[in-house]
Amino acid sequence: MAKLPPGVEFPEIPLERKYRSIVAALTSRIKAIYDAIYDRFGEEGLKLIEEISSEYGREISARARDRVKRNDVKSTALFLLYVFELMNSDPEVTEFSDDRVAIKIERCPYPFDRPEICRAHTSMEVNLVRSLSPELDYRISYCIPAGDAYCEHVVCKKSDPLVSKV
Repeated sequence: MAKLPPGVEFPEIPLERKYRSIVAALTSRIKAIYDAIYDRFGEEGLKLIEEISSEYGREISARARDRVKRNDVKSTALFLLYVFELMNSDPEVTEFSDDRVAIKIERCPYPFDRPEICRAHTSMEVNLVRSLSPELDYRISYCIPAGDAYCEHVVCKKSDPLVSKV
């Protein structure tokens, strides 16, 4: 709570409201920064976004190894779901099997409008999944920035023939 001079009152902001507001503000700012990098530097900018996002995915995986059963689709996808929940993306699990888990998100939390930026950014999820579970793959089968009504994030065995949309 803010420390104020005597006699000055300021309403306490509930923690959930603070959290949702901060996450929304930060994701909007990330989008603006990515757009500026891409507008200024083109393909080299996308490579930079991808490199930073990839490294961040590997950092997250290093901290999460004890919470995920290696090369297990369900365990890996549930950790990814945890990440999506932290981003206020209101995910919905639409498939849940030993070979494949699909997570539907109807609103991009960032909100990206260019598939190439989405692709560069989601290298974080790709590297998170592959670092936690090298025998698994991460794909996006539907993508809001590519014109779809929702995004579908899939964690699956590498033998799954689905091609990633981004």
